[in-house]
Amino acid sequence: MLALLLIAHVLCTTAGYAGLIAGNAYLLFLTGSGNAPAVRTGLGAWRKSAQTFGPLLGAGTLLGFALAATFHVSLVSPWLVATYALILAVLAIQFGVMVPWQQRSDRALASGAIPRLTPVRAVIAAQSVVYTAIVGLMLVKPG
Repeated sequence: MLALLLIAHVLCTTAGYAGLIAGNAYLLFLTGSGNAPAVRTGLGAWRKSAQTFGPLLGAGTLLGFALAATFHVSLVSPWLVATYALILAVLAIQFGVMVPWQQRSDRALASGAIPRLTPVRAVIAAQSVVYTAIVGLMLVKPG
């Protein structure tokens, strides 16, 4: 049972993060193509992928709480608190940067312009760094 809980936690969180990062990278690739119809289609796909992978990440996080409870790990352990902060940071980045960016992009695309790529690049970099830090915290469990 514990092995299944651990596997489900790892699979859900990894799939959630990987899906969000890949969705943003896909959008970056399409936007770089300069093809407005392809970017418009990509925005729709990005929205659908976020609706799939965001909840997977949430499920993985909840499974992580279950693991902590099962192994009697304090939910206020420094490494877990740091992990919570990183998860909140990546959610804030996704919702605070990518959601407004895609809304602005809809308007830009409607006028035939290709949206700026800088926010997408920044989000992909931030998500990659945060995910790597979370995996490091899970493996090392400092403090």
